[in-house]
Amino acid sequence: MYIDSNSGQSSGGHSALLLGDRVYHLQYSFDDQIFHIVRESWNDFRFQYGVIENRNIEFYKWNLSPSAKQTLRQKWNELYLVQETHIQNQKVLEEDSESNEPQKKENIFQNTRIGFGYFTTILDPNSPIPKLFHFQREELKNTKSQLEQLKLNISGKISSKTNEPIILPDTSSPLRLVSSIQTKTNQLIQWERKFFVRKFLQTPVLLYEQAFVTLEGKEFNLTNEEIHIYKDYQSKLIKELKTCILSNECQDWEELTLLLRVLYLEKSIGSKQIVFPKKNFTGFSYLEFAELPSAVLNTKKNEYAVLFLEKRKDFLSGYHPIQFYNWETFLSHYQSFMDGLTYTEGIEFNLVGKNPYPLDTNISQNTKPEFTITESQNQAEIYTKKIQNLYSYNLIFQNCTNELFYYLNLMFPDGKIGGEQFWDPLSNSIFGLNFIPSVAAMKLSSDKFTKEIRLYPSYRNLKRNNLKVWEEKYIVERFVPTSKIYRPNPMDHSFLFFTEESIWNRPIFGFANAVYGLGYTGIGLIKSPIDKGRNFSKGTETIFYSLPELFFFNIRKGHFPLIAAEEIPEEYYHNESQ
Repeated sequence: MYIDSNSGQSSGGHSALLLGDRVYHLQYSFDDQIFHIVRESWNDFRFQYGVIENRNIEFYKWNLSPSAKQTLRQKWNELYLVQETHIQNQKVLEEDSESNEPQKKENIFQNTRIGFGYFTTILDPNSPIPKLFHFQREELKNTKSQLEQLKLNISGKISSKTNEPIILPDTSSPLRLVSSIQTKTNQLIQWERKFFVRKFLQTPVLLYEQAFVTLEGKEFNLTNEEIHIYKDYQSKLIKELKTCILSNECQDWEELTLLLRVLYLEKSIGSKQIVFPKKNFTGFSYLEFAELPSAVLNTKKNEYAVLFLEKRKDFLSGYHPIQFYNWETFLSHYQSFMDGLTYTEGIEFNLVGKNPYPLDTNISQNTKPEFTITESQNQAEIYTKKIQNLYSYNLIFQNCTNELFYYLNLMFPDGKIGGEQFWDPLSNSIFGLNFIPSVAAMKLSSDKFTKEIRLYPSYRNLKRNNLKVWEEKYIVERFVPTSKIYRPNPMDHSFLFFTEESIWNRPIFGFANAVYGLGYTGIGLIKSPIDKGRNFSKGTETIFYSLPELFFFNIRKGHFPLIAAEEIPEEYYHNESQ
């Protein structure tokens, strides 16, 4: 699919692939300098690009058999998972390198760990946990035996004077399946988490209250029926966690996740209100922080209240790990909204803290492990550079469009899935100009294998299409100060005219926008000492996005991050169901 241009990210347009209900596309992160393969739901993608970013989305449909569709989606899932494995491996190597720094290696267990941020170091003699789990004598003996074995494992690992050599996974192709890297530090952390869970179930510590959110208000009170369901869910979680402990076959993060779910359900039952753990939000964020006007804030709160009822009902409809994940994801969305943050969901409970149960400090202090610091740092640096090269970005040579074609051509060089031809492959070479989204879209529209072209109009165009009076549609709504559809917002710079409607008079309105931008920049220069150059910067953006309009090109469409759900026209949903 081809996504129209707009100011901000992907100013020249964007490209994506829709397979079933999932969209696959690419986004560059300046933080890790990796061109990420993003996998998200079609509903979220369309709302972000079609409503908030106000872009037309043009969809080119291939006529694929069910088996071919399944193969195509499987290949893209594998591509996504390979990259995720590479990125996780990089984090493991960096974690190993950081743990081996001189100031940290003296006592490796004094470092903070993901997941320990929900606990204090103070023992809790009144905790209900021992009674809830109620290990039998043989089960308790089994658990204590595991604790001793974990201590031995950790002591032996630390005391070891040699490190197992780390073989870096192959980075020659994004299609090559890779294994997860296991470092000495990574293994120690996994054992440490397992040690913590078993220790906590026997001698619990107090929870860190600031790490949990309690939703206050009558609408968040739990009914007697809901408390009964919560208790039923909790008993199932306890049974699962006990099975994990006694079999010792679960991953450390599985055990910690089950424990935290038991704990926040217990807090909810005790307070008869909805309680959930906080998360640190990581990953991509489409929107920058912006303080919402009070009217918009109140509207969004009301919309969340409606969503709350729906998600709450779903969560209470039946016990399943997916139900927990969806409920926790929604609550995290709500937390980020209330905190005024932009959000990218994470799967794990990731607040960091120190282990409440320090493992024998004499182990780490007396044995003085000889970590090969330089070697671990080199490994991390080498691997980071390799995956940055494998998933590199360039505005012309490797952008969101020609990389999409590069991956498709790598998977299916002749454009066939089995014996089924689904497209005439477009080259990712610069000479074909396919790196320009609009050029690639034009070629796809004339491809004999494209069976259908469907347009999903942008939010503003959907609203304008409903206007019957010509003056409103082409004059009132074109002039920003008189528009009833568009409202100035933190994502946009200031401008006077929309130039998307027609081409012939675009330079005239573009010239007016450029002149306005010059004036705005001048005023911004005067006000720079007060607003730290914010208005000056906005004025330069106005000029920058007005210049293409002088040559009949339109980029700027305006953004709509502050709209209410009731403002979205019915046609948005009608088109969705076609």
